[in-house]
Amino acid sequence: MALVTLAVVGKENVPLYLRDFVSRQDPLLYSEGGEGEEEENSDGEEELGDPFGFFESKKSKANDSSSLKNQFIIHSALDRFDELTRPECMKDRPTIGPNSMYIGVLGCFDELKVYGYNTSTKTKFMAAVEDSIHDENQHFVREAGLKALFANMHELYVEYNLNPFSSVREREKISSRRFDNGVRELVNSFNETYGQKGMSWM
Repeated sequence: MALVTLAVVGKENVPLYLRDFVSRQDPLLYSEGGEGEEEENSDGEEELGDPFGFFESKKSKANDSSSLKNQFIIHSALDRFDELTRPECMKDRPTIGPNSMYIGVLGCFDELKVYGYNTSTKTKFMAAVEDSIHDENQHFVREAGLKALFANMHELYVEYNLNPFSSVREREKISSRRFDNGVRELVNSFNETYGQKGMSWM
């Protein structure tokens, strides 16, 4: 029931950030040469001349750490995302409030369920979550957690774009260590709260 993959996709469907958040020990989820979370620099480590992580880091492996299988799942879900965000489908959705940007379930792919979030600038956030719960109340609680995660991730993305040291061209991948560390903290918190152990009280 953990969040497995997270993606940021530009309005032209160009992947800006794509990363897996699962154990590297599973050989089916990682292709050879993929970088797992354990191989990333720890949050406490500072790059020379950039103690706050403001600058773009060409050494960042965040966009090289997703398995081919999960990349395929995210790209497959994009078709459904485009269908659900057509003007004729959006006219009945709320325009303000916490649910205005949350798209919801995009589809089920193998053991994963993909959720979407669409910003006002048409940047897409997508999360693939293990679909191992069957209780309706647990689904409701998990979706509430996903909405909060997407909203916090949106704030990180806005902060990244407002950073004068970042490259904001849409077709260039996000390589900010500060953004990557922020996303990792959000995902770790989500998995601790809504993962199998976190949901065991229900």
